[in-house]
Amino acid sequence: MNHAAAAASGHWLPGDRLPDVRLRGRDGSGRALHAEFAGAPLWLATPADETAARALPAPPAGVVALCVGEVAPVAAPAPWQAFSADPRWCAALGPGLLWQADPNLRLQASLTLPIVSALAPPDPLPESPIGMIAPVLQVPGVFEPELCAALIRHLEIDCGGGDVSAVLVLEGGQQRLQVDPSIKQRREVITRDPVLDARMHERLMRRALPEIARVFNFEVKRRDPFKLLAYPEAAGYFRAHRDNETPDVAYRRFALSVNLNHGDYEGGQFRYPEFGLQRFSPATGTALVFSCSMLHEVLPVERGTRYAMTTFLA
Repeated sequence: MNHAAAAASGHWLPGDRLPDVRLRGRDGSGRALHAEFAGAPLWLATPADETAARALPAPPAGVVALCVGEVAPVAAPAPWQAFSADPRWCAALGPGLLWQADPNLRLQASLTLPIVSALAPPDPLPESPIGMIAPVLQVPGVFEPELCAALIRHLEIDCGGGDVSAVLVLEGGQQRLQVDPSIKQRREVITRDPVLDARMHERLMRRALPEIARVFNFEVKRRDPFKLLAYPEAAGYFRAHRDNETPDVAYRRFALSVNLNHGDYEGGQFRYPEFGLQRFSPATGTALVFSCSMLHEVLPVERGTRYAMTTFLA
């Protein structure tokens, strides 16, 4: 774990983004801070003793509240969640404090515990006049409308609509695929037509990869297979996640998604909770490219079916 930010001053300061840490619950379960708790406002308390933990104030609706220490406090009232954490990480926060952080886990303000009056939201840290925007790249016209329509036909006709999308789970040391509606609902298929594959590859080489090299200063050396997706009406979504968290996909650097039928559906936008509430819904044929380390979600489709092509670059 990198403690350089704390080393400069002895502790973290408002404006610092919290480094990731493994949190351990009283039941022995482990949770990663960045994976589990980014994307919503955060209160982070470091009470000096159980009496201070018992007196923690109730957080506002929508705020995640974590009570941490070298040993997980037992007296924190609901909805506070109690965890132990690396002693160096706790020391960098400082004892006896309640920190407020934004959805990107950037510290905003700290207050000394115990707190005897109701808390007001902290003054926001300075931002640009137009607000925070997720660092994503949109490349128009990567696929022509005719190619987009051919990919939809390939998914629905040639591939029989695709398969229900599953997630990889680890049980008893063995990996297996499992359908989990709490995480995502969609249909998907790896393309089976080498001609369509070649056309998509050529378009990415001509139109998307040069822009990725220019904007992100990154030269793509590897591409995952092309995957076609269908997010059905009232049953299509992908909850907030990152694309490179598990060992089997840790090599991924960028996700690339091409909308195939913008305007034929409602909902289904991309959102990046660490960077605010802005939604992204690219035009048909436009590629959306972003770091696999960014938390992102596909919001529920409310009308129609959203079709897309996705791949991952390294």
